[in-house]
Amino acid sequence: MSRRDVVVHPDATVLADAVAARLLTRLLDLQSHRSPVHVVLTGGTVGIASLAAVARSPLRDAVDWTGVHLWWGDERFLPDGHAARNETQAREALLDGLDALPAANVHPIPALSQDVPTPEAAAAAYARTLASFAPPGLLAPRFDVALFGMGPDGHVASLFPGHDTVHVTGVATVAVHDSPKPPPLRVSLTFDVVRASREVWVVAAGAEKAAAVASALSGAPVAETPAAGALGTERTLWLVDAAATTEAAPGAAGDAPTSVEGAGAVEGWSAVDAWFEQLAPQDVALVDAARSAREADLPDIAVSPLQGKFLHLLAQAVGARRVLELGTLGGYSTLWLARALPPDGTVATLEVSPEHARVARETFVRAGVDDQVEVLVGPAAQTLDRLAADGIEPFDLVFVDADKQTLAQYLDQVAGLVRPGALVVVDNVVRGGAVVDAQHPDDRVQGVRRFVERVVEDPRWDATALQTVGSKGYDGFALVRRTTA
Repeated sequence: MSRRDVVVHPDATVLADAVAARLLTRLLDLQSHRSPVHVVLTGGTVGIASLAAVARSPLRDAVDWTGVHLWWGDERFLPDGHAARNETQAREALLDGLDALPAANVHPIPALSQDVPTPEAAAAAYARTLASFAPPGLLAPRFDVALFGMGPDGHVASLFPGHDTVHVTGVATVAVHDSPKPPPLRVSLTFDVVRASREVWVVAAGAEKAAAVASALSGAPVAETPAAGALGTERTLWLVDAAATTEAAPGAAGDAPTSVEGAGAVEGWSAVDAWFEQLAPQDVALVDAARSAREADLPDIAVSPLQGKFLHLLAQAVGARRVLELGTLGGYSTLWLARALPPDGTVATLEVSPEHARVARETFVRAGVDDQVEVLVGPAAQTLDRLAADGIEPFDLVFVDADKQTLAQYLDQVAGLVRPGALVVVDNVVRGGAVVDAQHPDDRVQGVRRFVERVVEDPRWDATALQTVGSKGYDGFALVRRTTA
């Protein structure tokens, strides 16, 4: 089982938006490697708010929904369409508006009906559906992301403290009677299925959850705090708001180690960033770029103002005239780079999402740099191959802020597109310190490790790395210079 990584957000609203952005980004990452992708949805206030945030996000349309299958971790045993059913709430928040999602890819737990008169019948029917998608030897699909809310008593799905259902093994689903939370009849996945998931994300918000969060993170017995048993094979992620952590003591003994990206530390780093931002004043165009990205619901993963100024100074220091960027997002970093160039300088920026590219292009027009910036839409690896085939003029500076799984390949491709002495800047290589863990289950961490190995092995490159803390958390850059070798 994986360790528990904990990410703390300021409040429930920010938490829901962050869960949505993280889920969409993860789906895009996964779809670059495999299809179909199987996801377990959760109900609850934050769970449904997260689905509503997915519905609002432009990134939603970048996902290939024909390759996504949706499941539920539990359900209230009520008639079809009942307002209290998780399925009903999910359909209203997101699913009914996803025209690209095939109906056959949505797998609700059967509702109360004449054909399904008991929760046992519903559990058996759902188990058969799960089995029809299961790889050999498993009871259900190996879920790529399994989302679970947590109650104040520490329950996940409909596995409640003190109930025998917590201990059920050998089956995929279980009927629940006498639920302490109404309605009394429910259907739930078992821990056998939960723990076979690649990634388990537990979402919790509010001070009333604080005691249960503390208990789960300290490794309490599953019979007492079922959420302690919600572990993924590759990653276990707790996404919580600050109020839910007031009693937590991360790092206490437990069967899964816990690491925390705490609100307090990030707030302190952010305050220092804010003070130093007098060195990186933002004009109307930069503020507009950040605002436009927020209003378009783009993921909040752009560089900070200080990091943007760092890129700006690097471009000036190397005398860059031609810049290549992998990962445009909303164009905030692109704008910092473009403004560092001479009048005849240009930026070619690569973006996989057409919606992100649209937002960025509009930003460049308003900023008056659209004649210096070319946005190339499509998978970065394919675009780099096309640039090489076109025999373009070499670049002086490259900024890589794209998927980490493919960094080593990008480095090989970029080697033929830059001049000797060119600088390549790679963002997000520290991964909160996880990069030192050779067995870390996150494929982004492994992608960074492969990239560093490639730099070490290839005599064409000379490099260093810098750890950073700030408003973007704990991460860092790699600086790689193309030698004449």
